Amino acid sequence: MTEAVCDLRARHDVLLTQDGHRDGTIAYARALGLLGPHALLSHCVDLTEEDIEALQETGTAVAHNPSAIMSIFGRCPAPEMIDRGITVALGSDAAAPDRGYDMFRHMAQAMHYHRRHFRDPTVLPPGKVLEMATIDAARALGRADDLGSLEVGKKADVVLIDMGKPHLTPQAMPLHAVTHFANAADVETVLVNGRVVLRERRSQTLDPETVLAEATEAADRAIRDAGLTGLRDEPARLWRSARSPEERPAT
Repeated sequence: MTEAVCDLRARHDVLLTQDGHRDGTIAYARALGLLGPHALLSHCVDLTEEDIEALQETGTAVAHNPSAIMSIFGRCPAPEMIDRGITVALGSDAAAPDRGYDMFRHMAQAMHYHRRHFRDPTVLPPGKVLEMATIDAARALGRADDLGSLEVGKKADVVLIDMGKPHLTPQAMPLHAVTHFANAADVETVLVNGRVVLRERRSQTLDPETVLAEATEAADRAIRDAGLTGLRDEPARLWRSARSPEERPAT
């Protein structure tokens, strides 16, 4: 089975991604022949020394998701891996009740996450965490030659931020402002491969109201069909208690 997966990946020249690695599974994946510059592994918490060596020796990249639940159950040693030359990209782990696609939030979360661990405010400086969300992410996807940075010959993917906001003022330290205080609502214009898709916070390619309505309907239908509507209920213990209730509401 492993040989078949590797053969398909090579023939179609696609990225191999695996989710939820921890505590020896990366070393095991190396033994199966799954690792290499073509592989991107998500989460990667509580790694063994053999796991880190496997990443380093094979050129495998890691998608670090500091806002994900997996990063609560265990710690991704992102700074340590970066120091050893491993490509570590910043991810969101998709959207859920406790996280979203706002990469500005995840940059700030990553800095606080690792600085608290080391009790050191110099860990993951703003420039590096911005690289994790841009050029390192492109490198992890095998697209560093045409994505991830503003250079001649690369695709014109550009995000413009409105820095004239109270929470981004004064503008004496723009890098710190962007990584610590900016959020997705501050994005004013977006270009993708030279095409303007967002201008003055207005979509140029689709109708937001239609998309929101369709997304809401699709989510409602998926939850209803799965019989999970009860999970939307808010138990009383979500208030005035230091912990959420362990039991799940009836569906």
